[in-house]
Amino acid sequence: MRTAKRLEGMKYAVRDVVVEADKLEKKGHEILKLNIGDPNAYDLDTPQYIKDALFEAVKSGKNGYSNSEGYAPLRQAVAEKNKSKGIDCTPEQVIVTSGLSEAVHMLFGALVEQGDNVILPSPSYPLYDAFTNYYGGEFRLAELDESKDFAPNVDAIRKQVDENTRAIVVINPNNPTGAMYPESVLKEVVNLAGEYGVPILADEIYDELTYGKPFTSLGALSSDVPVVVMNGLSKNYLAPGWRVGWITFKNFPDDNFQEGVMKLARVRLSPSYPAQVAATKAISDQNAYEAAKKEFIPKLKARRDLTHKRLNEILGLSCVKPEGAFYAFPKIHAGPWNSDKDFVLQLLHEQKVLTVFGEGFAQPQGTKHFRIVFLPPENVLEESFNRIESFMKKHVKR
Repeated sequence: MRTAKRLEGMKYAVRDVVVEADKLEKKGHEILKLNIGDPNAYDLDTPQYIKDALFEAVKSGKNGYSNSEGYAPLRQAVAEKNKSKGIDCTPEQVIVTSGLSEAVHMLFGALVEQGDNVILPSPSYPLYDAFTNYYGGEFRLAELDESKDFAPNVDAIRKQVDENTRAIVVINPNNPTGAMYPESVLKEVVNLAGEYGVPILADEIYDELTYGKPFTSLGALSSDVPVVVMNGLSKNYLAPGWRVGWITFKNFPDDNFQEGVMKLARVRLSPSYPAQVAATKAISDQNAYEAAKKEFIPKLKARRDLTHKRLNEILGLSCVKPEGAFYAFPKIHAGPWNSDKDFVLQLLHEQKVLTVFGEGFAQPQGTKHFRIVFLPPENVLEESFNRIESFMKKHVKR
């Protein structure tokens, strides 16, 4: 049966590498998995106060459809949370989605047509180039500056903007690099977007997962430039399987774009009602959340520190220190591999360590990186890095 041509650009490296790992597991091999950003796949868990709220929501009968734009108390809670970050908005500017993936799907569905282009950071989360392709647009890559801790290069963005540019995507903290951007650079991006009259799509899904440096939201820096701020329950609240995200529209002079997204929201009916009720509790009970963070942020920081230290000690590798999220993006400086995909697959087969190749994240052409998730416990990370070190010593000549 014929499939639509728009599916040709749909690739997702994070899941694609699992196919090879599954083959090895079926042969009886144990794989050390550093490939997927799911806290619950390791030793972290959704905070108990949020799980209790979900149970109570189900018990109280919140099991039908909610409003298409989202559960009203959740929209109110998001608006209040936004204000605490300096984003002035009303609940009416918030739409709740089934995870941030659906948010991107709907935003691009309302924004991108044949002949349009979207400016993406390079490297970038693969969902963005996949959906740009899906809707007939062209993604243009603006290289992040590895020499400046993977900060956005405003000149690189400027070179890609033209009359057909529909949006500039900023992912902060970044996936796959773990970079967190300086406020001064973010202001430059806002000014550039304002100069060309292009909206910014700000993916801030990891904004609570930081390790010392202060986070600044793009929504707080823009007084008149249109910005869509994207966030959700999955990463910050350790609940990826619950599929609750939200988008906030700021500085849109008319409601055509937001209404376009709402049309798509109505078609899908609504996100999970009980999960939205639990998300309301997750966001609004700040004391409970801060108590939970005191448990898991120190764990993640220690694992970040271990990852950064060990990777930079391994022959032929270097790694910029991640300041947010739970990813590292080490660079391969030496070895016989023609591509980082070759590196990742050989590492998997020889050492049974699963990572993700940098090619899957639209990395700058000619560079070789791979993504590591530092969510596993420290003993698993140590063993993984020992195996990577042995692998590099075997294949890299001094």
